[in-house]
Amino acid sequence: MLEDNKRAWDSKLKFALWADRVTTKKSLGTSPFQLVYGVEAVFPTQLALPVAKFFQDYEGEPDHMIRRIHQIVEVQQIREQVRDAAYSHQQKIKQAFDRKVRKKEFEIGDLVFKWDAPKQDKGKHSKFDALWIGPFKISEIFSNNTYGLQDLEGEEVFNSSVNGHFLKKCFI
Repeated sequence: MLEDNKRAWDSKLKFALWADRVTTKKSLGTSPFQLVYGVEAVFPTQLALPVAKFFQDYEGEPDHMIRRIHQIVEVQQIREQVRDAAYSHQQKIKQAFDRKVRKKEFEIGDLVFKWDAPKQDKGKHSKFDALWIGPFKISEIFSNNTYGLQDLEGEEVFNSSVNGHFLKKCFI
């Protein structure tokens, strides 16, 4: 659409947005329009979209209140299906990500460097400053990937445990 309308792209933006909103998304299994309004988007009759379904729905249920209740129940069911589909999609993405992650495992006595978190912000270090401090020895292993560190002389360095994500092995 932009290729055909390079100078007047802003006048075509509303059509592109409409197309995006009524297009079924793979991760949701439905369109954003249907998720918000609970019905499929009905195009104007001048675009030659059949209106037979519209008349069938109204003739099948003469009571407007019953029809509205059915619509509300249907919207809730669609939202639950979308929530389940989104959750399963998130799980697939998480599994794909987790396959690439290598777990860091350290043992007592390993030499490690610790990330210098206070210096990581821009402006707190120069180009050639080292952002890893150490080396340290692992003195204790706690649960949840946390470790106790001591310097090479055997003195405890930090008062609390250190998260394993902020450590990397030192090969000397």
